[in-house]
Amino acid sequence: MIVEYIDKKAKEVSFDASLAHKIAFCESTLRQFDKEGQIIRGIHNQSDIGLFQINEKYHLTKSRELGYDIYTIEGNIDYAFYLLKKEGTRHWYWSKPCWSKESSEV
Repeated sequence: MIVEYIDKKAKEVSFDASLAHKIAFCESTLRQFDKEGQIIRGIHNQSDIGLFQINEKYHLTKSRELGYDIYTIEGNIDYAFYLLKKEGTRHWYWSKPCWSKESSEV
């Protein structure tokens, strides 16, 4: 479901689906929730949440204003694509060494 939804959103906003998959994989190994059903939180920053590790401190208010629930799979993906389309990959700078690899390791 996650892969297909990312593909759908990428097509809707004309963004590289492969790059979006790599970013999500590097951020959360393509997971919104852990085995216990709890939202994935960042290892280094507990305010980073979900599939695309959206930071609550900086993005929760705006995501809610736009109608995105970043605590859900769809809302996290939708808001990530909002950011990707509006501001590019800058919000995922710290994981860039992972997702910018040329190989298909990611």
